[in-house]
Amino acid sequence: MTTRNAHFLDGARVYLREVRSADVTENYYRWMNDPEVTRYLEVRYVPRSLDNILSFVTAMDGKADEVFLAVCLHDGDRHIGNIKLGPVNWVHRYADVSLLIGEKDCWGHGYATEAIRLVCRFAFVTLNLRKLVAGAYAPNAGSIKAFENVGFAREGLIRGRFVADGKPVDHVMLGLLAEDFRDAG
Repeated sequence: MTTRNAHFLDGARVYLREVRSADVTENYYRWMNDPEVTRYLEVRYVPRSLDNILSFVTAMDGKADEVFLAVCLHDGDRHIGNIKLGPVNWVHRYADVSLLIGEKDCWGHGYATEAIRLVCRFAFVTLNLRKLVAGAYAPNAGSIKAFENVGFAREGLIRGRFVADGKPVDHVMLGLLAEDFRDAG
């Protein structure tokens, strides 16, 4: 049993920790090759092997401008997805936030919102960043809602930027300033 103090960032139902090479399992492989999971991700265009997933995880380990974390449930210590902060622009003090919940039975339960909130708190309080940005395909309502639940605002729209399901879709651009961060759920 993992103790709560051992986690990098700890929430009520999820905790975030480094993504480990041991996380590159058949489950992770399944996420990265499931068309429903990757429907709104650019990785969907290239089949992923366990070896190239492991290479990515290894390359992300210890990067100074990107923090790559596993999203895990306290209940059962189950790895359900990943969240990334970065790249960080240290001059202008902003960073991107991107997220994947790979376990479909965990969709719609607020785990993404909790993970985003934890990363935002870390970015604003610990790293002293002043702004976070995220983007989503317009039809990806669940992802947009998770970011908006934490206080991200829609800051822009690029019409027809992406193709999903064979049709052009808009790119929704979201942003959150440190002073607008809603730390409480």
